Amino acid sequence: MGLSVEDKIKKYTSFWSNSPVERPMVGFSLGGWFSFQSYSAIQKYRGVERLTPDMLSPEIHFGDYDRIVVPFAEIEDDVIHSVAPIPAFPWLEAMLGIPAQVGNESIWAKEGGFNYRDTDKLDLSRENPWRKKYLEFVSALQDRFGDRYPVGQPILRGTSDMVAALRGSQQMIFDLYDHPEEFQRLARACTDFFIGLVKDQLAVTKPFHGGYEVEQFTLWAPGGIVRMQEDASALFSPPLYVKFLREEDRRIASAFSYDVIHLHSSSLHLLDRFVDVEPQKCFEINKDQGGWGVDRMLPLLKMVQSRGKKLIIRGKLDLADLDLLRKELSPRGLFLQIVIDNPEEAKQLKNFFRPWV
Repeated sequence: MGLSVEDKIKKYTSFWSNSPVERPMVGFSLGGWFSFQSYSAIQKYRGVERLTPDMLSPEIHFGDYDRIVVPFAEIEDDVIHSVAPIPAFPWLEAMLGIPAQVGNESIWAKEGGFNYRDTDKLDLSRENPWRKKYLEFVSALQDRFGDRYPVGQPILRGTSDMVAALRGSQQMIFDLYDHPEEFQRLARACTDFFIGLVKDQLAVTKPFHGGYEVEQFTLWAPGGIVRMQEDASALFSPPLYVKFLREEDRRIASAFSYDVIHLHSSSLHLLDRFVDVEPQKCFEINKDQGGWGVDRMLPLLKMVQSRGKKLIIRGKLDLADLDLLRKELSPRGLFLQIVIDNPEEAKQLKNFFRPWV
């Protein structure tokens, strides 16, 4: 018999407060790394050069969502599972006017080609068609599932990712030297747009047992929460991050009661600078396929905990990873999110529920 929602809320509350616990929170992320495969209704648009907002409607995806929520009851873990506007869709890129196309494994946006002189021409208003479509999904999902599951924030790109999508990743790095003022102006505009979008989503969704959730991480918080990321920060040196991005991350984290920033191993050379962002409360660090192993990440994971920050480790964690984490990390403020392909895998990983103390 799984935990009640009330018992899960207590675990989240202990996580956020760094309270003494026997073991970390444990959640299973179903569907592997490629959530796109779960949304069959959009796959009919393969080959279309540019998706438009009228091609998407929440109703045609209700069958997908109804299938997605079925396993939620089958998985026994500590977390509250949620739904979100198609997580695999590049929502923010589309809102910025970047063409989105459906591929074999994902939906991708064609980056580059934006000229800084067109910054004022970007539609960063509430009337942006893709923005309205995103919030239409939020509202429809709230109406259909809100009494059973929270409607959470999916993957939404960070400030550096938005600029990189507009300018192209390589060109963006040259811009830091050749067009620093133009970069900063565009970055500020992207940050403002992002903050406004997430605030409007929180206004549409009703609190679920008094809180809100980030869907990708099944991370519930007792107040408004924002999911942050800076994947393109992998291209920045520590001084460049401090000069061009740290203030944008500070502004985003400061705008919400709770936050979590998503990081890949490619950005961990900046981790001590990310941790210095004072409002930042929680760090989600991926154990990526083909990326750093837990042993290599361990000193940095310990550093996050030593600074009093909450820590989520996400990936295809195995029992060897767990043994190492149990020996080296505190269970306080720690959440292990294990990526699985099917509910049976969760049953085979019951050892993740053993007490650590």
